Amino acid sequence: MARLSDIGEKAVVSSIVSMLRTSARSGPGDDAAVIDIGDRCLVVSTDMLWQGTHFHPSMTWRQKGWMAAAVNLSDIAAMGAQPLGILLAMGLPKDMDEASVREMVQGAADCCDRYGTDYLGGDTKECPELVLIGTSLGIVSREGVLLRKGAMPGDLLAMTGSAGAASAGLLALEHGIEAKEAVKALFEPLPRIKEGTLLSSSGAVTSCMDTSDGLSSSLHELGSASGVSFEIDAEKVPVHEEAVRVAGECGAELNDIVLHGGGDYQLLFTVRPDGWQHVQDLLGNEVTIIGRCLENGPNIIKRGASNLILEPHGYEHFRH
Repeated sequence: MARLSDIGEKAVVSSIVSMLRTSARSGPGDDAAVIDIGDRCLVVSTDMLWQGTHFHPSMTWRQKGWMAAAVNLSDIAAMGAQPLGILLAMGLPKDMDEASVREMVQGAADCCDRYGTDYLGGDTKECPELVLIGTSLGIVSREGVLLRKGAMPGDLLAMTGSAGAASAGLLALEHGIEAKEAVKALFEPLPRIKEGTLLSSSGAVTSCMDTSDGLSSSLHELGSASGVSFEIDAEKVPVHEEAVRVAGECGAELNDIVLHGGGDYQLLFTVRPDGWQHVQDLLGNEVTIIGRCLENGPNIIKRGASNLILEPHGYEHFRH
């Protein structure tokens, strides 16, 4: 019997998904589940964070709470839904002080407030280390649901915002480099709720997911869901300005930060060519075309005259 450390998180998830049957419109395997309720759909997701993997020692309690809410709301954004609220289950060490708990809850509530949604409650239990498990709820029209599956060869590939900020923030902390914007992006991610709902309303988006696991990994997941591959133009991928500076100061490879670093929580999506202008009119400078969809095959990244295979790399649970 294979150990989890041998096969990694993605193989475990695929194995679990293969066991499950659901009457939901979209079940396991997407950023969130989708359940038809009349002429609209309920979107539901859950995400878990724990002390040993997700929370840097220099994070404040407020930032830990903010992150727990934000990562859950990002799944709602990736489906094109408007959030209804989140529930937060907290595993708390018994020697943790009450003031820290309140500060953490305030951080989650602040994130909800920013996106016009509610902290609906949750659960508390004793746990040796801090564990935060969020459940997010959203609502979207039936025709506006964004799924990972649906991209077609010839579609344009685009993303919101820029890549590399969160990964640069982590490198900056490790090397003692001042990079306030990048560290803030790492500790207080901003789910793309507005952008997701606008993409949903456009009627032109054929597939979508967030980039929490890194751009190369997300490209692999998005392409696999639709049975397509992507050609990415490296020069068109928007790079956060602090990622460029941090990479230079610590001697890191900028391409690794941009392509394989996680934690950015941008939206990666495909668009019918005849709908791109409408999408750009809705979102303006917040979106950038970075490539196009091809027939199924390896993902390719273009650098000048060179075409290289882009393998998915980045953090994967059970392998680290």
